[in-house]
Amino acid sequence: MCADGQKLMLAKFTKMLFPPKEIIGIDIGNFAVKLVCFVEDKKGITLKDWGTIPLVIKNDVPPEEKKAIISGEIKNYLKKKGIEARRAAASVSGNSVIVRYVKLPKLSRKELSLTINVEAEPFIPFDINDVSLTYSILNDVTEEGEAKMETVLVAAKKESVRDKIDVLEEAGLDPVIVDVDSFALEALYARLVPAADNSSVLFLNIGQKVTNLSIVTQGVTRVVRDIFIAGATFDKAIAKALKTDAGTAAAAKKTHSLLVSDEDKEAAIEGFSKEGILVSRAAAGVLRDLYTEVSRSIDFYLSQGVDHSIAKIMVSGGMANLGNIAAFLSGEFKVPVEITNPMAFLSEQPKNIPKDVLPSLAVATGLALRKFEDWEA
Repeated sequence: MCADGQKLMLAKFTKMLFPPKEIIGIDIGNFAVKLVCFVEDKKGITLKDWGTIPLVIKNDVPPEEKKAIISGEIKNYLKKKGIEARRAAASVSGNSVIVRYVKLPKLSRKELSLTINVEAEPFIPFDINDVSLTYSILNDVTEEGEAKMETVLVAAKKESVRDKIDVLEEAGLDPVIVDVDSFALEALYARLVPAADNSSVLFLNIGQKVTNLSIVTQGVTRVVRDIFIAGATFDKAIAKALKTDAGTAAAAKKTHSLLVSDEDKEAAIEGFSKEGILVSRAAAGVLRDLYTEVSRSIDFYLSQGVDHSIAKIMVSGGMANLGNIAAFLSGEFKVPVEITNPMAFLSEQPKNIPKDVLPSLAVATGLALRKFEDWEA
């Protein structure tokens, strides 16, 4: 065998013994799968791979067939791109997930691990036997003279977790974790915001079916909520305003911006842009509904006696590309609003990611940023 052939065999054998430790963050949405993978060395962290895989799946497709389609798309994409990493992280959100911040009696970690189901059951609105349950102790507190632990409980329906695991495994991947969208954003926050920053940041990840809300204070997520006002809500409102179908409404949503300033409004009137005016009115109505729901969560957060009010709102997800959304929300909330660039922490910005794609990669980026040790037993 020639020297080159021996080197090739040795390289393949080495990969089998020491597979890449990179984690592929995979955000499986309703209309697309987003993938992000980083590599970290002594010099720092760099983007290794990224991608978006459009999904065209009819509503009447059975769940098992839908999973097979998604798995096939991911598998084909990884093969086409030559992505060798096999450890993957996905996430869940929506009605299948419950996050609760509770105060439990002071116990040792061993005691809590043995009794967590009993302790958590009063706070979980699902049958405790039907959920995958995990927890994290935030800190020790004293309440009415009794030592307690402030704890975050996360319960996800086993069926939803199993679905994500099935998709990854059928794609030839090793599912090292199934996270929650909002906690993936916390991992992203840790990279985007300096550790010394004591302010509170509100994340709004506006997808097609659900908006993930999370409030992060000093690097710790303190409020998590999923709001069912999202991209599909905008499409429905715009379709009604234009008297058209959802597909045409979705296209109009990408074409027109919110009319925020007087100059915007005057330009639309002078240009006889009836469609632009109708789209703006419809989208603004949905955003005001979203504002109302988000405000309730902010009020709840402030009612906990916290020291920090919301200093900034960071918007991500596909709806972050709605023209002038940051200006509109800033006017409503009276705080700065920023469109999230999940790659902003990199020393060298990737040039091959379109600007309008970046906000939709936020959850996948957070998943990919999880330390490998997080999954190592």
